[in-house]
Order: sequence, then C-alpha cells, then structure tokens
Amino acid sequence: MAQSVVYQVLLLVMLTLVTFSEQATPPGIANNPSQATCKDPTYKQCYNLVHVCPKFCPDGCTVHCQSCKPICIGSTTTSPPELEPPPQSSPPPAITPPPAYSPPPTTPTPPPPAPPTPTASPPPPTYSPPPTTPTPPTPTPSPPPPTYTPPPTTPTPPTPVTPTTPTPSPPPPTTPTPPPPTESPPTEYPPPPSSPPPTTPAPTAPQSPPPTSYPTPPSKPKKVKCKNKNYPKCYTSEHVCPASCPGQCEVDCVSCKPVCKCDMPGAVCQDPRFIGADGITFYFHGKKDKDFCLVADNNLHINGHFIGKRNKNMGRDFTWVKSIGVLFDNHKLQISAQKTSTWDDAIDRISITYDGESIILPETEGTKWESSKTSITRIQDTNDVVVEVENLFKITAKVVPITEEDSRIHSYGITDDDCFAHLDLKFKFFSLSNEVDGVLGQTYRSDYVSKVKMGVLMPVMGGGSKFMSTNSFATDCSVAKFKGNSHSAGSSLTLELPSLMCQSGINGRGVVCKR
Repeated sequence: MAQSVVYQVLLLVMLTLVTFSEQATPPGIANNPSQATCKDPTYKQCYNLVHVCPKFCPDGCTVHCQSCKPICIGSTTTSPPELEPPPQSSPPPAITPPPAYSPPPTTPTPPPPAPPTPTASPPPPTYSPPPTTPTPPTPTPSPPPPTYTPPPTTPTPPTPVTPTTPTPSPPPPTTPTPPPPTESPPTEYPPPPSSPPPTTPAPTAPQSPPPTSYPTPPSKPKKVKCKNKNYPKCYTSEHVCPASCPGQCEVDCVSCKPVCKCDMPGAVCQDPRFIGADGITFYFHGKKDKDFCLVADNNLHINGHFIGKRNKNMGRDFTWVKSIGVLFDNHKLQISAQKTSTWDDAIDRISITYDGESIILPETEGTKWESSKTSITRIQDTNDVVVEVENLFKITAKVVPITEEDSRIHSYGITDDDCFAHLDLKFKFFSLSNEVDGVLGQTYRSDYVSKVKMGVLMPVMGGGSKFMSTNSFATDCSVAKFKGNSHSAGSSLTLELPSLMCQSGINGRGVVCKR
C-alpha cells in the first residue's frame, strides 16, 4: 500500500515537472527566449516594434522590416527568401526549379523555395497596389492580376516587393503561354512566374511611346542688339526676346531693354486698329482690294492697300494691309508683301520699289541700300526692313502670315493656296504740318478731337469714303493735299513726332496703329 502511495507521489512530481517545463517554453517561443526589433526607421509602423522569436528559431531571429515579421537566423523560411531576392531580377535561370514544386500545391513549403520570386522584379508595378496581402495566402494572387495592367509605367519601384503575393500575380495572365503550367491548375501555383519574362516586353513597349510624344522643345527666342551708336552704353549689347514675342522684338536703346515690336510706340500690328498721336485707340475696317489714305500732308502721302476675306456672319470683310505706297518730294516708294501659299520664314516675301525700280537687297542682316537722303536696310535676313528718309520719316515693315492657328481661332477661313501675308508697320515722323490728315495723320493735328465712340469694345473710325483712293499712289482721296517739292517749307513742324506702330491681322479688323 505504501509502495502505491510512493508511485502516486512520483507520478504527481513528474507531472508537475512536465507542466513547469511547458510553461517555461510555451509553444511558439525559442529555447533561448529572445526578442528582435526592426532597426530601419524608414518603416515607421514596424520600427522598434518588439517581436518574440518563434520556437522553431533555435539561433534567434531578426525582424524583416518590410513585412514586419520575425525571421529565423540562418533558416530558409518562406518570407525571408521571397522578400530579399526580388531585387535580383538578373537570375532568370533560377526559374527552372519552380516546376519541381508545382506538384505540391497544398503544402506550405513550396512557397519558401520561391526562387521564382526573382522574376517578381519584372512585374513590380503590381506591388504598389496590393501591399497589404500577406505572404502565406498563396490563393490570393488572383486579385492582383487585374491591377497589373494599369501601372505598367512604374516598373522602377522594387521596394514594395514586401508582399510575396505579387510574385504569383503575374502568372495568372501569362499561364496560357507556358506549356509547363498547363499541366496543373495554373491559377493555384506560384511557379508559373517563369512566364513573366515574356510579359516584361509588353509593359515596356507602351512606355517607349510617351517619351517620343513629349519631345517638342519650343523654338529658341531670338536675340537682338541695340544698333544706335548714340547710346554707347547699350550699343551692340545683346538681349533675348521676351516670351510673348520670341521672334519679333527689338532693343529700346534708351532703356536698353528688349521690347515686342508690336508693343513699341507707333505700332500698326495685327488687326486694323489705330492708336493715334493723341493716344486714343480706334479701329478702321476699310474694305478688301481697296486703297485708303493713311497719311495725307503737303510733302508726305501714304496709302494702304487692303486685302481680306468676306465674313458671312459679320456683314463685313476681315482686312489686312498688304502694301503701302509712299509719296514724298518727287519720289515714289512701295513696300509690299508678296502673295504666299505656304509660309517659310527663310524665304524672303517682301517687295520694294523706289521710283519704279525694284530694290534687291542681299538676304543678309545689315545689308543697306542708299540713294540721296533715302536708305533701306535689312533688319533680319528676310522679310524685315527699315526705310528712312532724312528729316521726314522712318518706316519699319515686316511681312507676316496668317497662321493656321490664327485662322482656326478667329474663323478666317484661310486656305492652303494663300496664307494672306501682310505687313506689320511702325511709323515715325519727323516733319508734319498742322494740316495733316488721313486715317492716321489727322490725329497729329494740334486741334484734333477724336470722334470715335469711347467706352465700347471696338471704337470704330468712320468716314471710309473720304479716305478712299483709286490706287496705291493716287492722291485723289477727299483729304489729300500732297504738293511734293512745291509745298511751303514754313508749314512743316520740324520736330520729332510720336512714332506709331501699325498692324493688321488679329480678328481681321483692318489696321491698328499705336504709339
């Protein structure tokens, strides 16, 4: 009896020891109880978070910061190999082992030897969308496949490789191509990643076209210099044209700054609006294929020849100034824009005649023609000249086209057979009488009072009939007073008057001149 009691006591002692040993090493804890933390501060959610090493990690563990899970040191668990190798996209040969693991779909061990994961590098774009999926669930690869196509443009980020699920994701779409995966349900096996190599060209192909479409660098702005020797500090200094007029500017030598030609005082640019000597802006539409007196004085008469297209919706013409005829002393000067179908800046389309003879200037900037008090100089190699008559006037003329963009925006209806090349003009007068008249000239009179209706969108100058002439050199408009050399010298104002720049083009409203 006593012996049985002893046996029972021994049995109880043994049970107690067993229980104590189990409590000392609970399941899932290593024999050498240890802890590990993520040491990479870039992973804020996992950084310094304490993890207990699993029981099957006899030599301790480390924390994989991307997945935020403990990993046995020196072991070949599933998560470490899958997470670290992905960057090594170079070894595609390692893909061969996957077929060996394809038979056991249910066992958890197949995913660990995921050398196929190196192929995960080709489909990195899919990693960014599904970073939340854990490594264990192999069946989850099915959702990622649809997300693979949208982000083919972001193959660079390999860091999101943390989710091992993406590795199987590429196989689903590519399973039909490789024969090996067809042996068993390809959707369930991660091995098919061997097919991703063929899929990599697909994403890269769409990536190449975008860059080719972007390279459309804007033309470089033109560089200009001050050419007035009277301003030594600015003379020959080089400036870049403003962004608003990259190809049409000049240097204001007084301020030594580049300015758009159409913003300079005395401009007649683009549509036919005028800014008179009084500073008031107005429009003069004129009519296509007609001539009008712009300036009418004793020893200076300037006619403008208008071209245009009929606008059915407006009941008037879109008009531009194609040429000007200038009479002074006993001379005749004509500056014209030649009719052009397709515009090319490198082709000279300006035509100049002086007393009936054509003036041919070599197509080189700075080329100059002179006769007595008159000089004609090229400002650019083509299509841009300045004509000056000593103590009388200075006219800058540039031939410009109506572009397809202008025609589309303003509904000009310009066709391929004619781009309606016309003149941008800049006037500067040195001697006008107080009786000067004409669309523009009248604004120089000391007693001139503007008759245009102010405060409206388009103040229009009327009286088109009294300014109309029969041709470019005719002095038969009702306000003409040209006498040439026979005029009285005492009637002129010998002072430098405000310069005017005149344009015709925008909106086809005729001619605009401004100081």
